[in-house]
Amino acid sequence: MRETAAADATFAFVDLSGFTALTEMCGDEQAAYLAGRLVELTRDSLALDVTLVKAMGDAVMLHAHDPDTMMATILDLADRAADEDGFLGLRAGIHHGSAVRRHHDYFGHAVNTAARVTALAGAGHAVITEPILTACRARGVAAHPMGETELRNISAPVAVYRVQLPPSQYPTDPVCGIRIDPRTATHHLRHNDHDLWFCSDRCARRFAAHPASHAI
Repeated sequence: MRETAAADATFAFVDLSGFTALTEMCGDEQAAYLAGRLVELTRDSLALDVTLVKAMGDAVMLHAHDPDTMMATILDLADRAADEDGFLGLRAGIHHGSAVRRHHDYFGHAVNTAARVTALAGAGHAVITEPILTACRARGVAAHPMGETELRNISAPVAVYRVQLPPSQYPTDPVCGIRIDPRTATHHLRHNDHDLWFCSDRCARRFAAHPASHAI
């Protein structure tokens, strides 16, 4: 496919929070399964006009013509992930601006900005830029200002906002970060009046050996 002229579009990156720690604790096969499952959930969530551009390890890149359909897709994807037993938390970054399409991929300032703001997001959040605000408000989604932020290799500071994604239905394994349905958890511990569930004996033993090293 030949290069096309620059045009405005909405771009989003979504990745699995804590993927590196998960890979270390649960192994390459589990990590590969979760990366593949993210692609499947993303495809199931695509609103009309939104496309899955590519998968990159534990992340996906999405394209849409406008912010509204992109927000619909991100929220639907987060809903599906929240209902997924044995999954990781999502984080996302969304921006609207100019880019060029070439060889089934997109390049340009808007793509770079979307990638950079994703790095600002924590588990269970999306970070968006000002052009996405109207789409959030239309869906009744609160966007909390984070201020003008310097982004790596972006010359001018960018105003960014944090959006809470639909929360998981399940508690989190404090070692590997997987969301665990207590009914399917293989191990359970009681620590400081908290019930904790684990995906494996290895995670349970790691926590028991060094509980102060893991957030609960």
